[in-house]
Amino acid sequence: MLKTTLITGSILLGFLYIGFGDQLTFLPKEMRTTSTETRTSLTKFGTGLIPNWVSNTKEKPDVFDRTEEQLQQERKGE
Repeated sequence: MLKTTLITGSILLGFLYIGFGDQLTFLPKEMRTTSTETRTSLTKFGTGLIPNWVSNTKEKPDVFDRTEEQLQQERKGE
C-alpha cells in the first residue's frame, strides 16, 4: 500500500512540476527552465507521433477543385 502511494505521488508531483514548474517563483531558475524544456520536448515528441500526411493535407491543392475544373473543361469541349 505504501509503495503504491509513493509511486502515485511521485508521478503526480512529476506531472505537476512539468506542467507548472516554470510558474513557481520559489524554485531556482535552472529548475524552472528545465520544466519548460521538458514540456517543450514532450510536445515535440507528441506531435512527432502524428503522421506527416495529416499536416501536409492543408498544403496540397484541393482535389475537388481540380475535378471541378476538369469537368468544366470537358463541358466546354476543350
